Amino acid sequence: MNISQKILLVLCILTLAACGFPHDRQWIENKYTDQASKFIQVDGNRVHYRDEGEGPVVILLHGTASSLHTWDAWTQSLKKQYRVIRMDLPGFGLTGPDHNHRYEVSDDVTFLSQFLHALNIERAHLAGSSLGGRIAWQYAMDFPKQVNSLTLMNALGYPQASWPPAIQMGQWPIMDTIMQHVSPRFMYETGLKDVYFNPAMVSDVLVDRYFELSRYPGNLVSFTQRVKARLDKDGHLIKQVAVPSLILWGEEDTFFPVENAHRFKADIAGSMLVTYANVGHLPMEEVPQQSVKDFSQFIASLKSVSNH
Repeated sequence: MNISQKILLVLCILTLAACGFPHDRQWIENKYTDQASKFIQVDGNRVHYRDEGEGPVVILLHGTASSLHTWDAWTQSLKKQYRVIRMDLPGFGLTGPDHNHRYEVSDDVTFLSQFLHALNIERAHLAGSSLGGRIAWQYAMDFPKQVNSLTLMNALGYPQASWPPAIQMGQWPIMDTIMQHVSPRFMYETGLKDVYFNPAMVSDVLVDRYFELSRYPGNLVSFTQRVKARLDKDGHLIKQVAVPSLILWGEEDTFFPVENAHRFKADIAGSMLVTYANVGHLPMEEVPQQSVKDFSQFIASLKSVSNH
């Protein structure tokens, strides 16, 4: 452990006393569910999801330390024409930890397959952000007949030069153990300002959502397990993706550079690419109207082609 890591470790320990939060499952569930929230048992896990609208099915997958709430704006738009389904992935949100601590991408693909089977969904448009994008392209590769289209948003796939600080710390020995018991609220605020291009978008409500959902029983432990999974070692497989694909990317993403968007475009035959200036890691939250419009137009173009 180098000097900077030791200093950070000391700072975290000193912060412990000021980081208390009531780990009350019901309080958190009451705050972060709404009338669309449902729970379903999938392979031993109680999964929180929302299923809204009617029409062709769109599945939305969130990223690391996030939740289905990241897709709120997209859902409000898409549910007018589509059946929009989103869930808290195991280890996050109100789904909480996987009961067998299974957090490799292959486990997520199995989970998604079982989840869709439980809802009797045979085909869908699949969109994923960050980690959700990594899961989405793997799923599209493994189950191409079940995927009408693939949309990747600042997705994992290629070797990372660096990781966001919280993910990096979660991989360090000793620090990972500390993070399983405490993770100060200021770290969430700092981390979110790293991934949003415009720090003014990082409101108290947003920080509270990430911080409080991380306190759902078991999620802090799951986070440190998830960030040690094999996430950026299989980029050579991306060329095998063979479904209609759209790549959306914020150009100012510090940790998932826009160069990766062009790598996805080159590797996935026939794919389309749209990038956004002055946008960071989360286009669906930073520019929701423009990004969902681009997604909707992409889906419409596929319908047009299929009708000819």
